[in-house]
Amino acid sequence: MWVKDGGWFIMNVNSRKGDAKKIGTLVDLKDVSAREAIRLRGGGAGQVNQLDIDYVDLTVGELANLAAQGEQAAETAIKIVKQAKKKKGRYGNK
Repeated sequence: MWVKDGGWFIMNVNSRKGDAKKIGTLVDLKDVSAREAIRLRGGGAGQVNQLDIDYVDLTVGELANLAAQGEQAAETAIKIVKQAKKKKGRYGNK
């Protein structure tokens, strides 16, 4: 998979085609924990608490790998991270 990093495209040899589809717009947060990604996108503790306890400290990239393998809880975690920005705008980070 080719990932744009600044002005350069880099090849990530450990990723699979399904990973890119799952991670989508979160590619810049692939090395950040799910907890931190939610906070960086404007989410609060309520959204962090919705994550499965096993997934809180995994990176977004690791969650994408698990989601691409078909793990439903990892797919839900990715969705929570993606929606954190949307919820901030609607509810003011409550």
